[in-house]
Amino acid sequence: MDENIAISTTDARRLVSKLLNAPIAPGNYSHFINVGTDHILDALDQNYFRGELADGLGCFKYLEGDYGSGKTQFINSLARRASEQSVVTALVTVGADCPFNSPAAIFTAIMESFQPPVDEENAEEKGIEVLIDRWIVRRIRQLGAEPGDDVPELVQRQIEQQIGGLWKGAPDPQMAAGLTVLTQRLLKLRCGAKEAVSDTELVAWVRGSNIRSNGLKNLGLFEPVRDDNAFRRLKTAIAFLRTRIGYRGFLIAFDEGTRTSSFRRGSVKQKQAIENLLTMINQNAEGEFGGVMFVYAATPDFRSDVISTYRALQDRIGTKAFSRGSPQVPLINIEDANSEEVIHSIGRRLLAVFSKAYGVTWDNQVQLDNMSELLSAQRAVLFETPKPRYFVYQFCRFLNLQREKQHRITPQYAREFVSNNEPPLESDNP
Repeated sequence: MDENIAISTTDARRLVSKLLNAPIAPGNYSHFINVGTDHILDALDQNYFRGELADGLGCFKYLEGDYGSGKTQFINSLARRASEQSVVTALVTVGADCPFNSPAAIFTAIMESFQPPVDEENAEEKGIEVLIDRWIVRRIRQLGAEPGDDVPELVQRQIEQQIGGLWKGAPDPQMAAGLTVLTQRLLKLRCGAKEAVSDTELVAWVRGSNIRSNGLKNLGLFEPVRDDNAFRRLKTAIAFLRTRIGYRGFLIAFDEGTRTSSFRRGSVKQKQAIENLLTMINQNAEGEFGGVMFVYAATPDFRSDVISTYRALQDRIGTKAFSRGSPQVPLINIEDANSEEVIHSIGRRLLAVFSKAYGVTWDNQVQLDNMSELLSAQRAVLFETPKPRYFVYQFCRFLNLQREKQHRITPQYAREFVSNNEPPLESDNP
């Protein structure tokens, strides 16, 4: 049993709390219990996060798996790998807040979701302004000063020169101007300036809010993001972060947590959503974004019912899934990574996490036998090996009871426990 899992007591308690409170992937803690996909993560890490993205090359990956199979878990674990290699991440849930038929909604969701790499302080904060602000703090310190009133003028000037002024040939000149002004303003704030109302408006405009004001007009920012300029603004933001700020790679992942109305078969919204996905795939392949891995995660019915009717998209995803011999193909089938052996490994990870969180000394044989009883009861209900989400939801609740008083359970107890602890519907996996 893996009792030496590399997790602190505090992180273990936070992870357990997340798993007990909701049957979804536990965000930044996902990698602690991720099992069965390390060979895929290793290949993506080596080929892209340590290689092609830093060279300005982009790629697209289509992640497929049924509800509860581990798509969200995989995406969070992939984001962790990316972040450890100083790659910026943006994890977006496709749905009501980000209908994929709207480029403007996609742009706004990405701007709000940008997250700095893990080696930076307060790395859990999100937003494009956070990326810029963290870079400014880092540059001030690299130049021998500390943020505050005493930053020397020479240091400020050096950073302003790196930010640059007018950007000729930017895909979207207004976005280029907005990012330049925002970076200059954040620099001033880190050097002792006082916040103003216009600062909030500027951040909101850059993030994609539908906002207009005289203050923004005075900065030359007349138009909020629209569907017809959204992708140009996204390219501008990526290029600015890459060439002027120095972030060298980006992971932007879209996760269909539940079925979305954007993709109703044959609807106008569906066609527009497919066009948006194709635009990102094609333009990224042509180098227009630069250093971006786009990931789109969905269930098998999306590919069989929707993608199959759009030849151009079908051709770009292909039918050959990731394997050790074909690590760079677009299609990754997460179902291939699930098995009863993987479920047992997840269970052992959870035993280790609970042990670390609460100082429990498990009777290993008793708990492994209990896990087998629960799995048998779950198979009897589901007529198949349970998906990771289903197993994790129930096993965490079971361990929470067992940590108070360990005992070997009977088959009848296991059946009753499984029956009385059904996971909520319409939610994706850990």
